[in-house]
Amino acid sequence: MKTLTKILFLLAFVALVTPGCEKAKDLLDVKFKADFKTDLNVDIPAGTQRSLNASFYEEATIDPNSNSDFAQYANNIKDIQINGVTAKVLTINKDVTLTSANLTVSSTGLNSGVWTYTNQPITVGTELTLGNENGQWDNVQAILNSQNVFTVVLSGEADQDDVQFTLEVTISTTITANPLGS
Repeated sequence: MKTLTKILFLLAFVALVTPGCEKAKDLLDVKFKADFKTDLNVDIPAGTQRSLNASFYEEATIDPNSNSDFAQYANNIKDIQINGVTAKVLTINKDVTLTSANLTVSSTGLNSGVWTYTNQPITVGTELTLGNENGQWDNVQAILNSQNVFTVVLSGEADQDDVQFTLEVTISTTITANPLGS
């Protein structure tokens, strides 16, 4: 009977200590905000053929490891939470309407985050809505989890030519890492 009591006491002790160790490890979690930004410098040249309806295509890459905090904890990231994805027109030489446009965040072998706009007027300060209606943030989160360089593309057509504008795309995140590993 004493042996059974000792075994039960040992099992109870292990049951109490094991979650405690995990909780103690969680105390070392580091949370930080990290923004991943790029500027897309769109140029729709003067004299663009009307049959092309003032088409444009601009791409840029983002290396998540260019963020020093991300790079420091890259091997120990537990969670990446997308707080928002925004696109803001910083400069423009004349107001224009994007008759059709796609903003895409992509990485080879992963699903892309794609936002589509139709008849979207843009001026300096215009902010495009980049919501999660179709799981785009989930796809961007998976792209960030891969820790690979990824591409941001704006492509489409505008209602006029001879337009130049800069669109700043920002992916805002909160990252949880643990120096002891995930």
